[in-house]
Amino acid sequence: MFPTSLKNLSKHKKEFILLIVLAHFILFPEISVGETYVCAHRGDVKNAPENTIPAFQSAIKKGVQMIEFDVRMTKDGHLVIMHDERVDRTTNGKGKVQELLSEEIYKLDAGKWFDESFAGTKVPSLYEVVSIIPYGILCNVHVYGDEFTTEIVATTLKDSGQMGRCFIACNNEKQVEAVRKKVPEMKICLLPEKLEKRHDFIKRGIDLKVSYVQVSFTQGFDNLKEDVKLAHQNGIKVNFFSAQNPETIKKLAEANVDYILTDDIDLCFNILREYGTTPLKIQNLENNSDKPQVISMIYQKQTHIYKKDISYTCHIPILTVLK
Repeated sequence: MFPTSLKNLSKHKKEFILLIVLAHFILFPEISVGETYVCAHRGDVKNAPENTIPAFQSAIKKGVQMIEFDVRMTKDGHLVIMHDERVDRTTNGKGKVQELLSEEIYKLDAGKWFDESFAGTKVPSLYEVVSIIPYGILCNVHVYGDEFTTEIVATTLKDSGQMGRCFIACNNEKQVEAVRKKVPEMKICLLPEKLEKRHDFIKRGIDLKVSYVQVSFTQGFDNLKEDVKLAHQNGIKVNFFSAQNPETIKKLAEANVDYILTDDIDLCFNILREYGTTPLKIQNLENNSDKPQVISMIYQKQTHIYKKDISYTCHIPILTVLK
């Protein structure tokens, strides 16, 4: 099993190498052996309301390698987890996120629409979500909003020590520029423009030197493996949005796609097991999910922001940890 060069090593050196290998698997048991992994799209949405703590906790327990969630900014500068522009579909409230105060949003019920058993579930903040997701799971942070919102999300993730496992999914190049301006070292995932061909999209990602590209089912499957190879040759990982059926999942695994965004975690793992992918086994799971540290935003500083000829006051949060 060992290369010829290792056969000539002394017994002590061989034992030392074996000890290092053994320590690696002890310290990092969560590593899977497959090449295509599972990304929970807005959490475990088949079994819990999307973009909520229960959905994320369920995805964590099922061993996903990545969780995708959406971030928007409230009227008073809070970063909340919400996909839609309006709160109407996924809560008992009405109105646009950017026109509502955080206090109003945090009072909404974000679970009853899905099932009575989730009644009372709240809209979480960005801080709450990253605090319950254990290290070992990547955070795919999809930002909805302008460049200012994107800058604040990037700065927040950096200041809260989340750089190592979070990256920002950008809808356009203006967001990419905003992230690079504020936090140059932040990893970025580029999303395609409407009707953009996959090959052209990946070449654009290469030119922008992003870390991830998110290809879409709308771009079809022709030459997918070749395009994935091109991305990999340039150091870019490929995410796919999205797959909920066995045939599609198999195609993606055979094309060496890195992460599959899915609304059906169980199905995705069942298919990917054939390709060597197994769920993560996160140690200290209870410490990360049962009693999360919720970071409270206490406004103690204000600054004036100038945007599109409109001057308004933006609250800059001072963070405190609530245990």
